Amino acid sequence: MSAQASRPWGLYFTTFLAALLAAGSVVFWVMGTLGVSGPELRGSPQAGGLSAPDTQTLARALGGGLQVQAPQTVNTSTQYQLLGVVAGPVGAGYALLGVDGAPPKTYRVGDALGDGQVLQSVNTRGAKLGPRLQGEATLELSLPKPSGG
Repeated sequence: MSAQASRPWGLYFTTFLAALLAAGSVVFWVMGTLGVSGPELRGSPQAGGLSAPDTQTLARALGGGLQVQAPQTVNTSTQYQLLGVVAGPVGAGYALLGVDGAPPKTYRVGDALGDGQVLQSVNTRGAKLGPRLQGEATLELSLPKPSGG
């Protein structure tokens, strides 16, 4: 008899949890429909889209440090500054590069950088640039060595 008496309590508890989840879901959707925002959404950008990322934080996340490597020159008109890399499988990856003193942007392997240069490849500590995706690299950039630690 005790086995039969314990079964309904498990069923009652499961039913209560399901009803609680359903009620929470209804409250969430009603608040969303009425335009009520929760406390974690206050102060977030509204209709303005996403804000620009902090380039120093992004550089640290991609492997660069606070110390930034001095720009390397391909020719007198274009300078490239490597701030971070995400190396993927062979032929894939991303690099965070500053071009001509502009704010850094993320480039995928194969993307044109300007002035006839293409990001050819990336590795864990550097990137190679050249006139074509396949071919001889005309410039190799490397991240600064990590400081202390």
